[in-house]
Amino acid sequence: MHAFLDRLGRGAARFHWFVIAGWLVVVVGLFVLRSAFGGTYVNNYTVPGSESSAGLNILNKDFASAGGYSGSIVFHAKTGAVSEHADAVKSSMEAVGKLPDVVTAVDPLAQSSSSSPSPYISKDGSIVNAPVSFSVVPASLDKSYVDKLDAAVQPARAAGLQVEYGGGTGQIGKQADDGPSEAIGLALALLLLFLMFRSVVASGLPLVAAVFSVGGGLAVLGLLAAVKDFPVSAPTVATLLGLGVAIDYGLFLVSRHREQLDDGMGVVESAGRAESTSGAAILVAGGTVVIAILGLYVSGVPFVGALGLSSAIVVAVTVLAALTLIPALLGLAKFTVLNRKDRHHLADERELEAGLADETAIAAHRAEERERRDTKHEQSAFARWGRKVSDRPWPYGIAATLVLLVLAIPLLSMNLGQLDAGTDPAGDSSRKAYDLIAQGFGPGANGPLTVVVQLPSSGDKQTLLSGLSSTLQKTPGVAAVQPPNTNSAGTTAIINVIPTTSPSSAETEDLVNRIRDDVLSGQQEPTYVVGTTAGYVDFTEKVGSRMPWLIGAVVVLAFLLLTVAFRSLLIGVKAAVLNLLSVGAAYGVIVAVFQWGWGSSLVGIDENVPIPSFVPMLMFAIVFGLSMDYEVFLLSRVHEAWIATKDSHRAVAIGIGATARVITTAAAIMIVVFLSFVLDDDPTVKMLAVGMAVAVLIDASVVRMILVPSVMTLLGDRAWWLPRWLDRIVPDIQLEGGPPPAPPEPAKEKIDVPG
Repeated sequence: MHAFLDRLGRGAARFHWFVIAGWLVVVVGLFVLRSAFGGTYVNNYTVPGSESSAGLNILNKDFASAGGYSGSIVFHAKTGAVSEHADAVKSSMEAVGKLPDVVTAVDPLAQSSSSSPSPYISKDGSIVNAPVSFSVVPASLDKSYVDKLDAAVQPARAAGLQVEYGGGTGQIGKQADDGPSEAIGLALALLLLFLMFRSVVASGLPLVAAVFSVGGGLAVLGLLAAVKDFPVSAPTVATLLGLGVAIDYGLFLVSRHREQLDDGMGVVESAGRAESTSGAAILVAGGTVVIAILGLYVSGVPFVGALGLSSAIVVAVTVLAALTLIPALLGLAKFTVLNRKDRHHLADERELEAGLADETAIAAHRAEERERRDTKHEQSAFARWGRKVSDRPWPYGIAATLVLLVLAIPLLSMNLGQLDAGTDPAGDSSRKAYDLIAQGFGPGANGPLTVVVQLPSSGDKQTLLSGLSSTLQKTPGVAAVQPPNTNSAGTTAIINVIPTTSPSSAETEDLVNRIRDDVLSGQQEPTYVVGTTAGYVDFTEKVGSRMPWLIGAVVVLAFLLLTVAFRSLLIGVKAAVLNLLSVGAAYGVIVAVFQWGWGSSLVGIDENVPIPSFVPMLMFAIVFGLSMDYEVFLLSRVHEAWIATKDSHRAVAIGIGATARVITTAAAIMIVVFLSFVLDDDPTVKMLAVGMAVAVLIDASVVRMILVPSVMTLLGDRAWWLPRWLDRIVPDIQLEGGPPPAPPEPAKEKIDVPG
């Protein structure tokens, strides 16, 4: 693998214009294809095999007018009653019914009478909730559809009524705009890179590669969306993760390359060597991230698996860019990746070497320079900190573990649930509709439950439905039960149930389970609870039940990869335990911020919200994968130093001294990129942004700077132990701690030294 990567890096650096032009053509081509043939993103929370899914299939088959994807249009008269403008409401709903993809659009005023008031009209008559159903998921419709809706309801607005879009209708045209987040994240990343490299060119290379790779990955994702459902938040999550890892991978390669130029290597030779060392670590770390997030398919829920696939696609493209585009950019930049001071120093070294007798003397001089650099690493502030921790591993290790355990305490009260429109920004039409419905009909009207009943071919069907409706009305947690509605064939009926609590509350989830377990379990006829709220309950239960499987699969995967990479059993065990601690601490912070409300206003959330069930699963896969980046880069240098010195205590200090500055900068970049996405309106994206930023902060500070040196010191030489029988079958994949490089080729390139 090292030889192949070395050749790949050298080739890309030598023929840099061909590689850069190739990437440009491919990315532009992908964007053109995406524009012409790309699909749209939809939130499909269906859980195959669940009760809600089975009931919805029956409804769509036997009772199409009651099926489809639901939404609503809310009319509000600020003075008087909506019925005073009946003609305007009628005209509006008729126009809505003629729009593309609309199955039904009901005018509640036309169905109301003094003997049978409509359940869609509030008691004071000031609010009307008109149901609408669509043949497609409303969220898949773009912003131009909102213009059509606005034109359709114009008669009602012209009459002075407030018109808002609720339920699925309120999700139309809500495709995320990540532009501001991306711009802020890239600007802050550029600043951090410049503070580290003190070179505009070196700082810009990782960003250029990130833009190419993330853009290309998103274009591929858009093309796949034409043949497969991807969630609306998939591009945002993929961008959030892709930018972070792309910039970090570029940082690792550029940093290694600059170090090797200082050692006297030529540009092409150094690009190849950087690829065979740091590039190998990137391949392992990136592969771990991809496999970990593809593990989300363990959930058994297409929505969650598709989120993982979308992120895996973008990360895979970033790895490809790191291994091809970055060395090409290094070949193009030549010695300008070094700052002014370093170029002057390198020019002086070249002049000194020109006066040496032969290549043996030059090699000896460069070896002295490398030893000087290693000594500098060993004497750096980070290395001194590593020795300080290593001198007292037990106190530092115990203290760090206690910090992580305290941060994880809120995890014990995590409430998995669903988010509803009540968490949308106050100015959104969906939030206004939600508040109006809650005001006029109670909070439960925002998440009605639908009981689907398959009727017997004979017998008194009306008595059956009346008895079931009466039982449902007496069920605790039920605010109202609407009259049964039977299809024309008399084979299927629906009963709409309004809970007393909001869709996101735990009480509503309890009600769904109560109806299924206590009310419907005794029915002889097949009955199902369906609807958005019931679907979310099934979704949450399914994901929650599969979480242990995901954790087990990812932990085993990480253990196997690290065992192979470092030929050590204990390194894999250590990584699994420490990563579980850091992920648990990140979970605790998420609960404290969003569920308990500690500082949630700082990220634009004004109330306490439950944690969507897929957020912990997605966070675990991503964070566990990302933590492997720092694990691999730090331990590969520690391993390299241990091979050279056979002194485990000193190896820890050298490894930390050589990598801590790079890892700290890389972590800071990921943190600012992740936190820039709290500007997104979606609370789920905000949770992921905060959770992943906290996880990276914890991993790069508490774990890498305290727990890792503590544990490595306690393990000593045993850290690299591998049983003989296993040593014979485990492949030898050397990362940065590979064999010593061959004597450097004479560097003949001209160094551009600023005057």
